[in-house]
Amino acid sequence: MSRIMIDEVLAQPQAITWLPWAVQYFFFIGIAACAALLAAGARWIARDHSPQLQRLCLFIALTCAITAPLALTADLHQTARFWHFYAWPTPWSWMPWGALFLPLFTLLLGIEFVGFHLNALTGRRLPLSGAVAAGASLTAIGLLLYTGREVSVVLARPLWFSYGFPLAMFVSALQALLAILAALLRQHTALARTLARSHLFTLALLAAVMTAWMAGDTLSGQSLRQWWQLSGEARTYMTTTVALWLLATGGALYASFRPIGGATALLLALSAMGLCWLLRWAFLIGGQTIPKYSALANPYHLPPGTDGLLAIVGTFGLWIALMITVHEGLSWLSGRRQHG
Repeated sequence: MSRIMIDEVLAQPQAITWLPWAVQYFFFIGIAACAALLAAGARWIARDHSPQLQRLCLFIALTCAITAPLALTADLHQTARFWHFYAWPTPWSWMPWGALFLPLFTLLLGIEFVGFHLNALTGRRLPLSGAVAAGASLTAIGLLLYTGREVSVVLARPLWFSYGFPLAMFVSALQALLAILAALLRQHTALARTLARSHLFTLALLAAVMTAWMAGDTLSGQSLRQWWQLSGEARTYMTTTVALWLLATGGALYASFRPIGGATALLLALSAMGLCWLLRWAFLIGGQTIPKYSALANPYHLPPGTDGLLAIVGTFGLWIALMITVHEGLSWLSGRRQHG
């Protein structure tokens, strides 16, 4: 009489590793890097509106570049190990490259910001200002590559394992930046319309990237389609993403031909930023709920404390506080210059 042996494999749901702090980092560093690149473009392609565009891009880039690493540091479970990247470098991994690019980018961006406003207030240029701007641009490109590839090389999570991920992260951050600029510069009609049309083009590019990624015959594309079919949470993420894309596209289309008021500008900027943020949340947090090696899902519930909702609200609050502080500091210096 034959005996049937049944091996039962028990698996426990695993807690996610990357917390909402990581989403905040990816959000802010993407906008900061894109703003630094656009500031460099405004510097080297001189137009009548270039100083205004460069000033605003550097302002956004600096405040986001300070906020982003603070969010990243909060996400590190053993923050004191950060120095290991320098003591024992592993250049074949993307992580130590990020540890090099991030502080260098913030430093060069800070010098470029100070140099721009020194020139505006006194007419004097910092030595090697062009080299500093070029260095900030190169480190911005390095950060965009690092933040995309540190995720998309993870074969253990098929949803992430795609070149579509870094492309989508870059284009979504760029469209958010263009929407913010179009909203803030709405009084400059010609420039605002150019920015709105650029935003519209970037939104179309984002839709093309996401469609190609999801429809592709790749491991990641198949994982995306299965996630949509099997997960109600995934359908909620994707439906909301499409709704935000449509809202941003409608706003950008309107702003491309007509002047926009304050309420429309705010709606345009918030919808674009929401689209950028939700894509990161869906892939970074939602992607971790998909099991690696078992049939069990890993449920995630957003806690109200510092590892959840408070992290999200606090990080945006920090960004707003930085913007107010930097703006008021520049206003004070400008006033001192006029009365000095």
